[in-house]
Amino acid sequence: MQIVETVRQWWRVQSYLRKLEALGPAAMAELARDNAIPEADLRQLVSRSETDSALLPRLLKRLGIDPEQLAQRQAGVLRDMTIVCAGCAMTRRCRSDLSQQDAPLRHGRYCPNTETIRVLRQGSETGARPRGF
Repeated sequence: MQIVETVRQWWRVQSYLRKLEALGPAAMAELARDNAIPEADLRQLVSRSETDSALLPRLLKRLGIDPEQLAQRQAGVLRDMTIVCAGCAMTRRCRSDLSQQDAPLRHGRYCPNTETIRVLRQGSETGARPRGF
């Protein structure tokens, strides 16, 4: 990524965070409650760059899971996975793995969503909806 684009993304994230903080405590608490996530997770989600936000859908597609279909059928699962992904410290490694189109994915070694993905893939192979999801 070029330096100019990195700076642009940083400014964009800072702008989003300022807008979120400008809501005030009551409105921010309501927004977090409406989305069923803790306020700290809301801040964490907003602070993600657009590039990092795209990693989970890319990973799911690469593994044969349709993110749009998951959002329709199991929105809570996708929301939770997104929050987990937002807190991940391995985005650089994930981005690198996903950029190697023909190489096998190694997400199982570091991805905090690995177990959820495994259950989703098992459910899609059997055609069943995994329990608890």
